[in-house]
Amino acid sequence: MSSKKFLSNKKTAQQTISISPALKDWLKRYVSVKHRENLDDERYKSISAFYNYILENILILFKKGMTFDDFKRVEDKQIKDFFDKFTFKATIPLYEMVIETNRYTPFSFDFNTRFLLLYLRILRSQSESLTYEDLLIFFEKIRSRFGTNNVSKDMKIELILDKDGGYAKGIFEFIGRYKNLHFENIKFVAAIFGVLGVKVTDFIYSSNNYYCRLDLLATDLLFRKELAKNERLKLLEENVDFVINFNRMLDDNDMYLWMRLAEDNGVIITFKNQNIFNKWVKSVEDHLQKFGKKSDFLLKILQFFNKLHWIRIEYIKDLSFQIEQYIENNKKHKQYLLDYLSKHSEISEVDGVYYLK
Repeated sequence: MSSKKFLSNKKTAQQTISISPALKDWLKRYVSVKHRENLDDERYKSISAFYNYILENILILFKKGMTFDDFKRVEDKQIKDFFDKFTFKATIPLYEMVIETNRYTPFSFDFNTRFLLLYLRILRSQSESLTYEDLLIFFEKIRSRFGTNNVSKDMKIELILDKDGGYAKGIFEFIGRYKNLHFENIKFVAAIFGVLGVKVTDFIYSSNNYYCRLDLLATDLLFRKELAKNERLKLLEENVDFVINFNRMLDDNDMYLWMRLAEDNGVIITFKNQNIFNKWVKSVEDHLQKFGKKSDFLLKILQFFNKLHWIRIEYIKDLSFQIEQYIENNKKHKQYLLDYLSKHSEISEVDGVYYLK
């Protein structure tokens, strides 16, 4: 509602403006609809009241520094409210560094499922019977927030309708500003398409200019009204696999493959010779002595060999463990292990279980 400061002037002054018939009709319809929805809101009681409120507040915003360019950056309120709950301001160089090791980490469905399914709820709220046009409108709302900002240069989508009435295809292009942040965003976009019911059929990525292209195909899930959660999560996983797979991983830094291998207890890390073994154990030992507690030293050493998959810790309290079968059969590495442990503790063995004292 207009402030009292301007009311007396507005009662006596008139301003004539020329607008197109289409805009005039649009204004009439808009004010009429909003008045029916908000009978007590004085801003919609008449076109004049609406004009006064809009013009006064726009001038106030201009006075505060807003420009015409800001009109292009206005976000959809529903989208803004949604993302404000899940986003925060971060220091880009820090997060660019931190997430580097996360590049080929699969999605944690337990953590992300609820958030991803909210995208589906927002899309469904646009229309009772979803159309491709609704999908484009939804994309533009997302694009208004993420299309051009500090971490992305641009994103766009093109729909290719099937002339025979089959499911539409699409091309999604996304250009980032930072290598690791952009790659995480690509994984996330592929996941979102899966939840919505859109299948990724191909993925092109260039690390030189951080360009990404996803070829898309709509599925029946896009138009289904039921949740079909399991089917959507399956499609999500398939989509993300296009981005993070061994074919791509093998062309990348060695650490990504090693990180995946380390998750499998059937994989064992060994050393080419004793000098390399001694170097790594010494590095671990130095940090334990510098940053850890003396009383925890033996347990930490066992944890180190446990993570190499050389042993299985039986009970933490009595420092007992079993040697994995591969190391048990490998005389050289078994000797590395026992020789090192014997330097720091007495070792006893009962029925294949070793104890440190």
